[in-house]
Amino acid sequence: MVRSVVVAVLALLAVLVGAPPALAEPPEICGASTPEDQVVRVFARGPEASGSSALLCGNRYYGFRRIDWSAVSLDAIARTLAAPASSTYDERSETWTLTGAAVVVVTAAHGQVITARAA
Repeated sequence: MVRSVVVAVLALLAVLVGAPPALAEPPEICGASTPEDQVVRVFARGPEASGSSALLCGNRYYGFRRIDWSAVSLDAIARTLAAPASSTYDERSETWTLTGAAVVVVTAAHGQVITARAA
């Protein structure tokens, strides 16, 4: 009898309070209504190119939406920007291509991540 009352009270509290945050759906990263300039993550760059590079949601030409996520992970981008094995500057597009755990292209002016692909 006491057990059934406790279960009923807990069930009523669950309905009134709602699901705890751990059971809630995670926010969608760069969904259809997310603006292009929404920052997904900021990566620290290594000692040679100190500063940071922001990964924006972007569109099909740059940013999160441009990256082939089946081939590249955020960890590979972070490791490449922190300690690239090599870097090449392209004067025409004003971008740096950094190679390491992945190949990451960033803008020279702002350091934003344009794209990344498997190394």
